[in-house]
Amino acid sequence: MVMFRMRHARSAFARGCALVAGATLLVFAPLAGAQTLWPTARQWDQARVQSASVPAWRTVIAAQRRIADAALTSEPKPVAVLTTGGRLRGDPLKARTEEGLQDMDKIQALAITYRLGHDPRHAAKAGDYLLRWAQVNRPTGQPIDETGLEPAIFGYRLVRADLASATRESVDGWMRRIAEAEMGSRELKKKTATNNWHSHRLKIVGLIGFALGDARLIAYARDGLRAQINDNLLASGESVDFQERDALSYHVYDLRPLVTLALAFGEQGEDFYHWKAANGASIAHSVAWLMPYLKGEKTHAEFVRSDVRFDKARSDNGERGHVVGSLYAPRDALPLLFLAAAYDLDCAALAEQLSDGRPNWRLAFNLLPAAGAPGG
Repeated sequence: MVMFRMRHARSAFARGCALVAGATLLVFAPLAGAQTLWPTARQWDQARVQSASVPAWRTVIAAQRRIADAALTSEPKPVAVLTTGGRLRGDPLKARTEEGLQDMDKIQALAITYRLGHDPRHAAKAGDYLLRWAQVNRPTGQPIDETGLEPAIFGYRLVRADLASATRESVDGWMRRIAEAEMGSRELKKKTATNNWHSHRLKIVGLIGFALGDARLIAYARDGLRAQINDNLLASGESVDFQERDALSYHVYDLRPLVTLALAFGEQGEDFYHWKAANGASIAHSVAWLMPYLKGEKTHAEFVRSDVRFDKARSDNGERGHVVGSLYAPRDALPLLFLAAAYDLDCAALAEQLSDGRPNWRLAFNLLPAAGAPGG
């Protein structure tokens, strides 16, 4: 088993262990222990203390509470078949999917707010949303469509033990169907067997495995993650997605699920972020390869050498971030930086810089000491 090796970067965080959020100083203890995707009991306790005394933490928690409280008086909008992959902005089916997937952030916020405040209304409402989706949604195994379910999977683990057994049984069944469809959809002869599709597939299966405590799903994700780092990432730091699409946006989109899954395995003392494959590749190295572009030391014109027809179609459709020749915008990498901050304080500092000091709950939790088991 590979144990964690926390890299202490020379940054404002490492020197002062502080995050400046606007004009407010948000102080964190030094990174300690294995950071995990789901906060530990210690982190939940510290978040409660911080939100009571530190303005920036109050902002972080208040943002989640606003979403959660609004969700209490809203109704779910489950979608029978999710479809976003390969569809252009403006496509009515894609728009319907995107509207429905807004429920996922509500489920996540309800679960986070419940863990912080223990108001049973928040857990019950999260269960209502999850149950409605379990009753309506039909998994397809298309990882680009179903990756948007991640916040709901994350939130489900936080409230699962406190839901009625009938609700838990229905949601468990739905999530297992998602995982089975994903595992069954991989076609080894296609590029999607090792490109960003499979990174998202592994994330979905792995997170469901952790949410349900399903050792078989967790093992599939663990074995797949090792192989994917070798098959998808190169010793140079580039990804096969960057080489195929000539776009940093695809490199970032590919790394996000890999870092997410690495954080999940942190619970078991495994460090897949720094783990090096037989070909010399690692997630950490591929994030480091990206950093000069995010710091403004380099620029990249997107999709110039891509021969994928969909890339041209999105460019012709004028979709932001997909216009051929447009420069990659570093701010678009913030979701990745918020995750990678758990391992690299340079990523944390850059995330704070690019987000103009607006606090983010994932970044905030990633900078709290993580010793202990997941809990609430």
